[in-house]
Amino acid sequence: MIDFNEQSEKPLRLLLVDDDYAVRRLMYAVLESGGYDVLAAGSGPEGLAIFRRSAYPVDVLVTDFNMPGMTGLELARACWQFHPDMVVLFISGRDPDHELQSELKPRGRALRKCDFLAKPFHVRELLHRTRQLSAPAGSALGSGLRNEFTEEHKRCL
Repeated sequence: MIDFNEQSEKPLRLLLVDDDYAVRRLMYAVLESGGYDVLAAGSGPEGLAIFRRSAYPVDVLVTDFNMPGMTGLELARACWQFHPDMVVLFISGRDPDHELQSELKPRGRALRKCDFLAKPFHVRELLHRTRQLSAPAGSALGSGLRNEFTEEHKRCL
């Protein structure tokens, strides 16, 4: 189980967005078993609608970067307008483009916490990276967070 918010007994709310149904279903099961309250969508516009309708704030966004209609970065930026403290894990089968690389660098993202995970990945890595991002600032788990895109992001377990 993950650590819960200190202010609440509720698990962190996570929005999962991926246009591949099989991948989304697997990630949903892994993240839910990890203790997150998971909402899921198959596209950026659908994810944004779910984000806006959610009765509780979305704490974590896990999104495919390359989706038709709305990229994961476009989705994250739209969500950040309403909840600037939300953390984001971008996932993709391709290397991040220049725009996403810029967002992943500390100078491009101000105080936002975001990271990138390359597909294919092991489900343990998905859960580990999500936990790192959602850990409270200064915690042992959150302090090791790397925000810059490196060759290590390309490794698959």
